[in-house]
Amino acid sequence: MQLQKSKEDCLPNKENIYLLLASLMLGLLFDFLFHGKAPGSSYPLYVIALYGTLFWQMRQNLTLKLDWTWLLSIPIFALSLTYLLYSNQIFASLNFLIIPLLLVSHTLLLTSNNRYKWFELQFLLDMQQGVFIRPLANSLKPFSLLSKLVERRAKPEKFGVAGRVLVGLLVGIPLLIIIVPLLASADDVFRHFIDLIPNIFKGIRIDEFVARLLIVTTVTCLVFSYLWSLFRAKRSLPGASGSLKLSGAFLDPLTVTTILVLIDLLYAFFIAIQFSYLFGSMSYGLPQNFTYAQYARKGFFELVAVTLINLVILLGNMNFVKASGSRIDKVVKGLNTVLVASTFIMLLSAHFRMSLYEEAYGFTYLRVLTHAFMGYLAVLFVVTLVKIWRQTLPMLKSYIVISIIAYTLVNYINVDSLIVRNNLERFNKGYPIDISYVTTLSYDAVPQLVDFMNTTSDKGVAAQLQTALARRKQALAPAIPWQSLNLAKYRAREALLH
Repeated sequence: MQLQKSKEDCLPNKENIYLLLASLMLGLLFDFLFHGKAPGSSYPLYVIALYGTLFWQMRQNLTLKLDWTWLLSIPIFALSLTYLLYSNQIFASLNFLIIPLLLVSHTLLLTSNNRYKWFELQFLLDMQQGVFIRPLANSLKPFSLLSKLVERRAKPEKFGVAGRVLVGLLVGIPLLIIIVPLLASADDVFRHFIDLIPNIFKGIRIDEFVARLLIVTTVTCLVFSYLWSLFRAKRSLPGASGSLKLSGAFLDPLTVTTILVLIDLLYAFFIAIQFSYLFGSMSYGLPQNFTYAQYARKGFFELVAVTLINLVILLGNMNFVKASGSRIDKVVKGLNTVLVASTFIMLLSAHFRMSLYEEAYGFTYLRVLTHAFMGYLAVLFVVTLVKIWRQTLPMLKSYIVISIIAYTLVNYINVDSLIVRNNLERFNKGYPIDISYVTTLSYDAVPQLVDFMNTTSDKGVAAQLQTALARRKQALAPAIPWQSLNLAKYRAREALLH
């Protein structure tokens, strides 16, 4: 889908004025939804407004297609909805960075402003432009457009009067809001007459107004600049030079074969040891003189590190080994397959170690997320295994799609609720529970903790929960604006009040 691009000018024609007004509306909406308010329902609403503006600009060339370009909107909306559905601050912080990056990628693809395909490494250059250059390169054009709108004398019946009145209102009203309170402070008689005007200037603080004006102006200019770069500006932008092209195959297949043989032999010995005591411990108990902490924790992160090293080795020799056209190519593929199989067993070993550690010491963010990360790595290695024997598989494209899907899913598994549920199950089996930890989790966990407090027979634990949840109840007491509506907090408040 190619969009028609006009010459890069700043004439105050109808489309440019519409773009400026739309950017101003998005700037005002940003201030209304987010200034002094925690993100909640406001986030998906603002994403919808952004897409509404984008689609309006694309209205003459908009074509719906069931392809990756359009499917990318699903994780974007799903991640924006997490601000309404959940209260996990870790994912909220990550999504604060990830959603804008996905938005930039999606808008570049929708408007065909990408020079490279989304599954090519060079697409990072398009992303660099979208994040750092496009929002700034044309950020002063709104002022230039307003200036030309005032100066324009041609066809006054179309633009002259309306344009000058619009500029007068845009400049004059903010000045009045600043000047009137100052004059009212300087003269009591003037204040008396101003006070007769019902609540127009009452409660206006100059410092807050200036701050909000700066926010609106900044967001308006950034949005205008970005949209201008997509629909009006030339395709080539400042800073567009550069290349991420990698050199071709240069590794000798015999050398790589030697390295892989050594590594695979080492892993075979390691795996033999794993089967002799690690997986056997499921039936025969832990090795002698090992505690759960020593056994489960020791070596876990090292195994994950080795797994990542193996992934780098595989990617390297799959992309940079020279094709010889002889049997040695099949030998390299076979050794790569052995490396993948060894890595699967290492991931299983790491998973088993972490499971033992969780059984002994309970569930935390780090322990649950490491399980998710290992599952993610396992899927990547499945794709890598297919790529070894089927060269036509687009591996980078598969990696990107899997990564976006995996990250979106982990946002929706409700980690806090999962941690509380598993820790409560451990407690019911006779294990201790860390009340001070589970009560610091997000509001997603509060309903389960309230139910447990009301049903547990352990009076000491119930008392600790009651004290901690009372603080949560106090924190939820103040009214919040609808822009900050969060269903996890709403459910927590309802559970605490009943």
